[in-house]
Amino acid sequence: MFLEKEGKPMRLRKRYVFGASVLAGAGLLLLKNKDKRNEDPLKEYLTHLDQDSSPDADKDPDEVGLTKLDSIYRAEWQANGYPRSQKELEDLEK
Repeated sequence: MFLEKEGKPMRLRKRYVFGASVLAGAGLLLLKNKDKRNEDPLKEYLTHLDQDSSPDADKDPDEVGLTKLDSIYRAEWQANGYPRSQKELEDLEK
C-alpha cells in the first residue's frame, strides 16, 4: 500500500519533512520578531518627554527652554528641597 524507502513508509517521511519545515518557519518568525521585542517602552516614553517643550513655559519664566522631562525633574527637585544654584550649595555648606 505505501511505497517504502529505506525500510520506512513514505508517508511517515513526509510527516518528518513537514514537521521540520514548520519548526524552521517558526524559528525564522521568532528571529524576525526578536528585534521588535528589544525596544524598551520606558525609554521610548522618556525620549518623547525629552523632545517636547515644557507645558508651563508660558506661565513660569524658569521653565522657558526646558523640556517636559526637565520640568518633571525640576518639580521633583523643588519638592525635595534641592538647591538650584552653586551659590545656594555654598550657602548650605556654611
